[in-house]
Amino acid sequence: MYLIYGMHWMLNIVTGEEGNPEALLIRGIGEIEGPGRVTKHLSIGRDFYGEDLGNSSRIWLEDRPAIVDFITGPRVGINYAGEPWISMPWRFRC
Repeated sequence: MYLIYGMHWMLNIVTGEEGNPEALLIRGIGEIEGPGRVTKHLSIGRDFYGEDLGNSSRIWLEDRPAIVDFITGPRVGINYAGEPWISMPWRFRC
């Protein structure tokens, strides 16, 4: 979890070892688009910071096949990063 603009909590799932910047930002669920809207809709806030998804009774990930096809594309809003990062197909949509 991290706060942006002093008002929106972002649900970021860390996927790598400590010290490696590897994480997944949840940007939408079903018809809800926008990471701030997702956390608001799910009532997820600061109290979820550091939540262990392997042992949590409040939030978890399920290991099951995806029920939709994913589309990849370039990330948005990172023009400051320069190439090759702007063009990396690291944005996933369904």
